[in-house]
Amino acid sequence: MSEARKHLAAQQEQLLAALLGDAQDPPGFDQEQLRVQQRALLNKRRRVVEKLRPDLADQLGDEFRPLFDSYATEHPPGRRARADAAEFARWLKRRHRPRWWR
Repeated sequence: MSEARKHLAAQQEQLLAALLGDAQDPPGFDQEQLRVQQRALLNKRRRVVEKLRPDLADQLGDEFRPLFDSYATEHPPGRRARADAAEFARWLKRRHRPRWWR
């Protein structure tokens, strides 16, 4: 791999890590636009978990969004949405709502 391609790959990794909330913003990017994209990715992630675990969303009601967002800031997304939904349920059980989540 050429040095130019290695440099581009490193920049792409930095950008992805920043978009997922797991790293600082890389230099040279519009920070406002990065925030817009970060919110869009978080919203998408939340909607997917809500569809996979509607029981959680129903039980939590208005608390679902802030609780999921709090969870998401501590847990960058993995590769599988079902695993993310299951980890969110475990996080709730450990931290907030030990009543019934498995």
